[in-house]
Amino acid sequence: MLETQFTQYAPARRSDLSTIELQKKMLAEYSGSLRQLYDAVSEIVLIVNQDRQIVFFNSAVPALLGIDDPETIYGMRPGEALGCRCSCTSPSGCGTTSFCSQCGAVNAILAALSNKADLQECRLLKKDNVEAFDLLVRTTPLAIQGQLFIIVAITDISHEKRRRALERIFFHDIMNTAASIRLIANMLQDGTDEKDAAAFKQNLLAGAKQLVEELCSQKELLAAENNELTVRMHPIDGIILMKDVVEVFSNRFRSHRIVMAAPDGKMVLNTDSTLLRRVLGNMILNALEASQPQEAVRVSCGIKDGWAEFRVHNESHIPQEVQLRLFQRSFSTKGPGHGLGTYSMKLLSERYLNGRIDLTSTPQNGTTFVARLPAISPEL
Repeated sequence: MLETQFTQYAPARRSDLSTIELQKKMLAEYSGSLRQLYDAVSEIVLIVNQDRQIVFFNSAVPALLGIDDPETIYGMRPGEALGCRCSCTSPSGCGTTSFCSQCGAVNAILAALSNKADLQECRLLKKDNVEAFDLLVRTTPLAIQGQLFIIVAITDISHEKRRRALERIFFHDIMNTAASIRLIANMLQDGTDEKDAAAFKQNLLAGAKQLVEELCSQKELLAAENNELTVRMHPIDGIILMKDVVEVFSNRFRSHRIVMAAPDGKMVLNTDSTLLRRVLGNMILNALEASQPQEAVRVSCGIKDGWAEFRVHNESHIPQEVQLRLFQRSFSTKGPGHGLGTYSMKLLSERYLNGRIDLTSTPQNGTTFVARLPAISPEL
């Protein structure tokens, strides 16, 4: 056994190459005619040892994972073979970071190592990418010659999860907006005095704008995930754009207070203003939804070390276990119809705007989201 020191969750210990080779041969002899059965299924089938390292895989694995040399898979842990971002952040690999405590795949394997079959969902972020995969992971204990192994069957359910998320959004947010528009239209049709009619018309226009905005947001998200989003970069003043976004949300959330602080002059960056507006809007909306009306949402921006920074702060605290999953697709603490905002802001910023999204949250200081994008000269 190879002893490694670092872990924040599952044991870091690994089997050495000679042990992996012996177990590989043992599984090859044991599977026999079952190999044809495993190879006949389209999902990923792995068998891992007690150190969670792969000692068997079906023929679908190398092609699905884009691995040219199948022999390199032996000895890897599942997250390493799948290209999980978290497996690259720890010297001990898959299962040993604090993020792994929230991973359905790791927890399903650990349950099976305790002789309990398990079924869990796993949201996986690929390294060097913000693309999210939703996986269904089934684990089953397997005893061979006195040794415990785990059968790990992995099914990609990303498309199903996306469809369900879109259905929830259409039946939740968009239907609510459409219902509000219909209610206001009915009031106008029933007749009212001139003063009220003017207010109703303004609310009707605002509702129609919000409906179009929600539809465009989902259209952009789908295009972004499918690598079909067209980016139109051009110089903009980030301060002006941020003020516009703040004004929109101040009018929409009149019971809340948004406080903006910005430096004098210009903050110029070369970016897609539509996508950046979407990112900033999601940041502010997330803060507003997490705040009570009496709590101020504070928005600020400025240049730091050659980066244009947009900061949105609210007084609430995000628990550590939620922070670990916050940027995963469809994860939300707000119930059905939510969970795409934080994922969307990270996807758009990091894949299309050459930027990054960071988060800090403590009980003492509240929560701050920061969007950082490359700045250019201060003159347009």
